[in-house]
Amino acid sequence: MKIKILILALLLLPASIFAQSMMDILKPDLGKKLGTCSVCGMDVFEKMMTRVEIEVADTVYHACGIGCATAIMEGKNVKDVKVVDFKTFKLVDAKKSWFVVGSVISPVRAMLPEFSFASKKEADEFAKIYGGKVLDYQSMFDLAKKIREERKKSN
Repeated sequence: MKIKILILALLLLPASIFAQSMMDILKPDLGKKLGTCSVCGMDVFEKMMTRVEIEVADTVYHACGIGCATAIMEGKNVKDVKVVDFKTFKLVDAKKSWFVVGSVISPVRAMLPEFSFASKKEADEFAKIYGGKVLDYQSMFDLAKKIREERKKSN
């Protein structure tokens, strides 16, 4: 009986090591951790496609997405808001960006699954292929705030 258990353990060990190494290979490179979203507690990484960077006075806040960013910005004198351009993964001015919501591709974590683009053309091309609605910054901000307020009421 002990020999059967030993043989089984020897057979399962390489399989578990291989499975872990495959998980490491498949894991996306999110870059370094920048902090934690102060609204939902999610870790925020530099290459996270829905990341929002909010500058207030001499403090930079990191949000996991527009939904949480609206809560962070509430009542603050915001100097600058940046989002990650889906095509280049570079930070761009959120107020000049375009957003796609409701596509068939959905970030796993998002309260409001959105993708940001530096240009309307890029957002339109993405929406043409993957569906969704293209919104400017103010429309995206208003939608995120509305959804956040509705969720507060239902809780």
